[in-house]
Amino acid sequence: MTSAVEALFRPQLRSALTRPSRGSVALHQLMWSATFAAFFITATAYSRQKHFAQVAVKSSYEARSLVRSEIAQFLPDLRSIQVRFSLLQPTNDTDGLFGTQLPFLKNSLCWSEKNLASALIGNQLFGYAPEYVVYTDNHTHNYATEVFHGFPSHRYHLVNLDMDPKDMMRMAPFNKSEFDDRNLASVRRTLADCDHLDPHKGRLLLGTDVKFLQRPLEFIEAASQLHEKQAVYMVDRFWQGQTADGQPVSKVKYRMNTTGPQCPGLLGDFVYLSPGLELTVKKLQEKMTWYMNQPRVLERTIPPCSASCLASNGLHAIDQFALVMALGEAVRPMGKGCYSLDTERYSHWYPRTPKTQVTHDKTMDTCEMVQPVEMDAASSEQNEDSKLKMLFAALVLLFTAMVSLLCAFTESEEKGSKELQAFDDWKDMCSS
Repeated sequence: MTSAVEALFRPQLRSALTRPSRGSVALHQLMWSATFAAFFITATAYSRQKHFAQVAVKSSYEARSLVRSEIAQFLPDLRSIQVRFSLLQPTNDTDGLFGTQLPFLKNSLCWSEKNLASALIGNQLFGYAPEYVVYTDNHTHNYATEVFHGFPSHRYHLVNLDMDPKDMMRMAPFNKSEFDDRNLASVRRTLADCDHLDPHKGRLLLGTDVKFLQRPLEFIEAASQLHEKQAVYMVDRFWQGQTADGQPVSKVKYRMNTTGPQCPGLLGDFVYLSPGLELTVKKLQEKMTWYMNQPRVLERTIPPCSASCLASNGLHAIDQFALVMALGEAVRPMGKGCYSLDTERYSHWYPRTPKTQVTHDKTMDTCEMVQPVEMDAASSEQNEDSKLKMLFAALVLLFTAMVSLLCAFTESEEKGSKELQAFDDWKDMCSS
């Protein structure tokens, strides 16, 4: 009788036991949701980690912009800085290239990595090591490549201006024969800045004779306090000799002998432009042309320029003097949004003082190259965060998979009373 009843109701009993309860369905849905979430976290974290791992072998602006935009989701206020150098040799002067230009570029780069990069990374607003943009030509490009051999590829970009179709258009208003090599290169680099530097980033325009002998904390503090469309720069000191204690006689910031807003005393080899500040090729060409058309005398500046201004057919430092006027009009407020650095700590020419932190002169100060920064501190932190997310997501996936397998196992067809009882226990657990 018992066997007959059991045989009669066994199909219904099996169906009832194997039919998932509402609690079991809810649990399964929860586990599948957790699985999907864990998979999404893992994929996202892996994608971010992959970008950080690959950034060292990508040199395009697109790759760097992608990484920066991802970091910006977590660190929206951090700023990056482009540091611009140039290695241009219009007349293929190999002796000058190897005797002066290359050694100065290496020396300036060394001091920049040693003191500027570390100071930027430690700053709360910047936090990034600088990205170098170096202008080259057909004669110097391969040599510049050798200078950056072993350097993280995402931290520098070489621009061969001989391969830039816009270069001829930028230089079209000027007769190259009027400039010596040095001033021709200076005009060329200044005009190229308008097309090759990112106006949404901070840009530090440097000559290769600038050395960061100490961490430039005052400069970084000044740069961090600038509003958009403002600038800070070193002062080009005009003087006639020295005082007894070795200080320049005149600390007056020169101005151009004309009206209109200006950035007085500006030195063209150390200028920082805050994000949003744009200079146009047209405006710079206009100011350079104005200077070329002036009588080539020392009184083009107030106080009068030193005799060196008569070099290069009377057009020495034309790029600098054009910047004084063009930048004065571009900053906000006009003529007042550009600020000068302390002339002792940021010293143009001689003499240096014990306070000197950054210098612009022709002394080749010995510098031992440090290991270039592979990533900025913020990138490394985000990379570690991605690894932790991947580990956590993997543990969630493993736990979810184990519970799913155990619950699925109990839904198999029982093969005896003991197995049926075990199934009931698991069913209760999976439904709870």
